[in-house]
Amino acid sequence: MADKYIQSQQMDKVVEHQMGQWELSHSAEENSEKQTHLAGEMEINYITISRQLGSGGEQIAQILSDLMKWQIYDHEILDYMAENMDVHVKTLESVDERTISWINDWLAPLFSSKSGEHVEQMSYYKHLGKVLLVIAKHGRAIIIGRSAGQILPREKGLSVRVTAPFELRCSRYAQTNNISIEEATELVSTSDKQQAGFMKELLQKDINDPVWYDIVINMEKLTPKSVAKLIWRTLEQRIISRQEQVKVDAEGEDITLIVERQMQQWEEQRNEPDKQKPLEFPHLAGGAEIEYITIGRLIGAGGAEVARILSDQMNWQLYDREILEYMSKNMKVHVRLLTSLDERTVGWIGNRLMPFLARKTKEEHIKQMRYFQHLGEVLLALAKHGRAIILGRGSGLILPREKGLSVFVTAPYELRCKRYAGEKKIGLEEATSFMNKSDRHLRRFVKDFLGKNLCDPLDYDIIFNTEKIYPASVTKLIWRTLDERLASEREQSDVPQPDTTGNP
Repeated sequence: MADKYIQSQQMDKVVEHQMGQWELSHSAEENSEKQTHLAGEMEINYITISRQLGSGGEQIAQILSDLMKWQIYDHEILDYMAENMDVHVKTLESVDERTISWINDWLAPLFSSKSGEHVEQMSYYKHLGKVLLVIAKHGRAIIIGRSAGQILPREKGLSVRVTAPFELRCSRYAQTNNISIEEATELVSTSDKQQAGFMKELLQKDINDPVWYDIVINMEKLTPKSVAKLIWRTLEQRIISRQEQVKVDAEGEDITLIVERQMQQWEEQRNEPDKQKPLEFPHLAGGAEIEYITIGRLIGAGGAEVARILSDQMNWQLYDREILEYMSKNMKVHVRLLTSLDERTVGWIGNRLMPFLARKTKEEHIKQMRYFQHLGEVLLALAKHGRAIILGRGSGLILPREKGLSVFVTAPYELRCKRYAGEKKIGLEEATSFMNKSDRHLRRFVKDFLGKNLCDPLDYDIIFNTEKIYPASVTKLIWRTLDERLASEREQSDVPQPDTTGNP
């Protein structure tokens, strides 16, 4: 009981201090061009971070706060401000009447469907929403948890989701809190269920759906410091995206000529190894280089445009769906592709594919099996040659994560349909029909071939939502992510690893 009282007193001091800061900044900003507004202008004034327990989200927020000098609001502070009526009223008094009216109008649709819920629960939800909106109005805030990214207006905030594989999160949480792995596993599992339930109950949304965020970051191969820097760069690109959207026109080219030219380049590299030494591709294990980028995407999300721009910027070869299919189906090209590699690599490719192809039953069509096998061999051979940007065909789920950067590009369904209709100059109804078929085909392809879900955040390094971050900005962030992957690997290699052998 005493601990709870002390914690309440400490929280009261934190909140009182922040309200004092709001009051001091209010008079200073009245005559400043940097005054925060929730509509118009180009600034992004708050960052929301949704995170899974053990993923490192809190550490990322703290590093980001130190870098940007923005205030952190975690779930404990938000709960305190929502539940303490005196604080709640003082919070609302810190903004003008026009803003209060806007806040009430914004929250009304969110809670209209919950009119029959428990009165006390509804009161908390409404107070929480008002607290979040007031914090957003004051700006320069990093808000952790409590579905803030889904409650607040997307126009003025950057919405981030931080995740990591379950076993890794349990291990990290156990180590950080000096508890057993069994206890950590139970706590992490319970937290996941509570998070998903909170958002489902409050907003009827799936917390793991990447479409509700600007970016989703997998912490498996990135450090908190690298992710904090990446979020800051993403904020900048959100602003740039609002200022201008770069439109890149796709120029068609004969697939046969593309493949023949690439084969010729590989042959030249093999015959003149000394000239190509600075560009040699390292082995697929070890080292600190990233030699290929895979881009999975939903049609209409802009993934193809992202790949084209990135290929131009990095001067790496682009392999899209048409090229991959041509190389997989054309036996002559397929054989020449494999003969461009050494026997050891060809053997490694076969071993890599075995677990995937073993999932296919003997009764399945032989032709389909042959295509899957050839596709896998083509993708792995391209990875071995390196300096490749590979678009689609489940490449990010097939190729080794150690030597490649895996990206997925998504966008809200209605927006994708609208974009596709405009691009193809067709009616929205026709575009919607095509989008439904395309999505079903793509998900079935990944499920049948790899036994995975297309949009699972844990299968990628990072997921971008192009609703408010346009393709030209996404390409810059991918390049930045590649840099941070390398920096993370170097940083982690410098940290002494714990001895798990039991030796003294």
